[in-house]
Amino acid sequence: MIPLRHPLLPRARTFKGGLMSLWSLVLLLPPLSLHAADHWQSDAYLTQSFFEVAMKQEYGHEQNVRFSRWQQPIRLRLINEFGDKPLQAEVVKIQSQHLASIIGRPITLVNDNANITLIMTQHSQMASWAKRTMGQDASIKMALKEGLCIANFATNARHEIARATIIIPVDYSRAKGRFLDCVVEELTQVMGLPNDSDKVFPSIFNDNSIDSFPTGLDYVLLKLAYHPALHPGMTAAEVHAALPEAIKALRAHREIAQANQRVQVNSLKRWAGL
Repeated sequence: MIPLRHPLLPRARTFKGGLMSLWSLVLLLPPLSLHAADHWQSDAYLTQSFFEVAMKQEYGHEQNVRFSRWQQPIRLRLINEFGDKPLQAEVVKIQSQHLASIIGRPITLVNDNANITLIMTQHSQMASWAKRTMGQDASIKMALKEGLCIANFATNARHEIARATIIIPVDYSRAKGRFLDCVVEELTQVMGLPNDSDKVFPSIFNDNSIDSFPTGLDYVLLKLAYHPALHPGMTAAEVHAALPEAIKALRAHREIAQANQRVQVNSLKRWAGL
């Protein structure tokens, strides 16, 4: 049997989207220059951000982490047992295809033989689903206690992502006004960017960010994760050595300079009219 590891990706936002928090930031921060607004486009910031989200794990061990991503075709199954099922299916379809266009890997929606299972359920059923699909590891119990929605992925012996599970409590996430946030972040994280960090901004991977949809920085991080210069199994040192080539190539194709515009193409944000 191929050994698997299970980094858990919990969701536990606190104030994201809060008007008082956003207004406070507007009052406290000085006007941003164009250069300051694009601070994340520097090589150093992109490198640091990639290490924060791709080479660390929430509720997991950070020692000897190897880089992981999907190599095999991605087959996504939606178990849609609660809520507005047609609308939820449409949201999942749009977000999955948006991600597929960014990472350059097809994501096919299937009814069986899936390697990603996304479960739309009630809050009261989350623990039961987690036990059946994720096990009873202490980190899973912690995520259930602290997270709004949860996900994990497992890798094979080559450090390729082999399967992933996402559980979204439709009733609870909608009550919190975070249903779309859950779909966006959890699907994006199981592409191989498992960690949240306050050091990465603007980004959906920052718990204190007001961003509910992928930003230009998130777009570039996904592009880096699936660039040919990187491959599953790389050590931190190997990733650090390979990133300059990947960043240089993305910069040459204006993927970095135009990231804020390109991330919106066929996005869930555009679909929602936001």
